Amino acid sequence: MGGTRCVFRDCQVSTQRNPKMHFFKLPVRDPVRLETWLKNCGNADILNVAREKLSNRAVCARHFRYECFMNYKLDRLIPNQTPTLVRVSKDLAWDMEHLDENGEATLVKLSMPTLEHLIPPENFECPLGFTDDARFGRKYIAKRRTPPKPLILESNKRQKLVHEQANKTETSIIVDPGKLEQPLSGKDTHMGPSNVTDEMHEDYQLKYEHLRTDFEQLSKENADLKQTIERLEAQAEVLKSSSSTSVTPQLTKSQLYNGIKKYLGTTMAALLRMEMFGGADRQWKEDERDFSKELLQLGEHVYTHCCDEWRFRLPSLRMARSWLEDKHTEENEREEL
Repeated sequence: MGGTRCVFRDCQVSTQRNPKMHFFKLPVRDPVRLETWLKNCGNADILNVAREKLSNRAVCARHFRYECFMNYKLDRLIPNQTPTLVRVSKDLAWDMEHLDENGEATLVKLSMPTLEHLIPPENFECPLGFTDDARFGRKYIAKRRTPPKPLILESNKRQKLVHEQANKTETSIIVDPGKLEQPLSGKDTHMGPSNVTDEMHEDYQLKYEHLRTDFEQLSKENADLKQTIERLEAQAEVLKSSSSTSVTPQLTKSQLYNGIKKYLGTTMAALLRMEMFGGADRQWKEDERDFSKELLQLGEHVYTHCCDEWRFRLPSLRMARSWLEDKHTEENEREEL
């Protein structure tokens, strides 16, 4: 592609200056994609180029993300890709795909590719040529004060592009550049020269160094936290396994009662048995009956107080009365004998 020059904004890349650079033609057969390319290119002059010549215009590889390419040589694009990057340096670029609330491109840090087919071998010379291109140094970087904006086409001009493609005519696209919204306003235009000093580049470089330091610090903290989590999870597993093996077997009510009653007297043992096993359907034992009768002899109000206030699980008052009456009857019968 001899004599080709990049038409993306004020990019200075050409085949004469960058012989190893790869260029990609405008998608003139796809009106929708062509419109997107023209917006991002922000070059109003190419809209006045005849259609047969427009198909020969191209954009260099610098304006595509690494993920857009098929291999590490950066000479072939994945289908339906769009140039979106306005390079500031090797690692910084304005991203035309992500605009802020003002419709301006956002400044992004470009990370090296991680996909296997995009990782170049050792000693491979990158065709983007950042180190070889002197014009892509500070003077080129300093030429832009504000973020770029996409070129906005008027509706009638957009329809003209689609209509010409549908009819496959050879007429040229004539657009008045004065009616186009320029991506930059005021004295700072993307086509004209600029008097900005090297301070802009130094400011970007300083911000980049700060961001890289913060990123490295966060990466280190993240790695430390992952190690801490793994260590705590391992300790939790050890504690879980040790606690499951050291749990003592649970005692039944009977075993618990037999273990306690040897430390109690007969009356307290009977009261404890009633508390643990007492119920309306249970057959009351002899010592439990004796305790109930002795408590009832202290007065019905005492018996009722123990049941209602102290919540003793005693036999019902009616049952205790019948036991006490039977006791008096037996005593009277013995006296008569």
